Amino acid sequence: MGCGRGYLTFSLHSYLINKYADTYDIRSRGIELRPKLVAETNGIAEELGTGFDGLRFAEGTIENVVLAGSDNDNRMNGKAENTNLNVLIALHACDTATDDALWSGIREGADVIVTAPCCHKEVRRQLDPYIAQAKDHVLADVLRHNIYRERMAETVTDSLRALLLEIANYSVQVFEFIGGEHTSKNVMITATKCRKERSDAELAELRQRLSDLAAMHGVKKQRLADWMGETVSEEKSIDAQPKQPRISSRRMPPHKVDPYE
Repeated sequence: MGCGRGYLTFSLHSYLINKYADTYDIRSRGIELRPKLVAETNGIAEELGTGFDGLRFAEGTIENVVLAGSDNDNRMNGKAENTNLNVLIALHACDTATDDALWSGIREGADVIVTAPCCHKEVRRQLDPYIAQAKDHVLADVLRHNIYRERMAETVTDSLRALLLEIANYSVQVFEFIGGEHTSKNVMITATKCRKERSDAELAELRQRLSDLAAMHGVKKQRLADWMGETVSEEKSIDAQPKQPRISSRRMPPHKVDPYE
């Protein structure tokens, strides 16, 4: 998702073909908004010939991929049957675009979701005014420093995402995948679909932890939570039905695409 020139997409497809072609029908789809890059990468894939027949790039947005041919009742809860999506990868999808990618994987019932987030702006915009007025906050002496608020926003954002993925019945790991000397955006979130559904008690505990973490940092809105219909704030809305946001048409203009064709 958001594959750009497709360096990672080409490399991963080549690896999967070399390792699993005798066992599985390997098909890879790179999703990219810019038509010029899509045309360029498709041309390269065609020139590479045998082994890359199953690799194609499609012009579109994360929202289009989520909604294309979706069975709302099942995919909404990550229980889609006969889905074509086994592994979803998004590298450095900016700010809430990472949440859109995570939701795409959850909704399609992907077996594995791998993301490397960047630009954690959504939570930072809520953390700054909250800490400014919460003078007695237990971390006030830490978060009065701008650099620590930036790091905390990143940490809290990805921790909320991890909890939400667990609520969606994934086993989650968050770790450093490359040294800081190469990039400061070196955190990776991996989620593997659990074979056994979590119990109601386990889900209730996860939701309470989600709410507590959000409350401690003044977070009342989070994109992945909105997509999932989960509440991060204890404040109750007059409208009891959760509203799913429309992805910004300014940032990701609509374009119909079925990436699996």
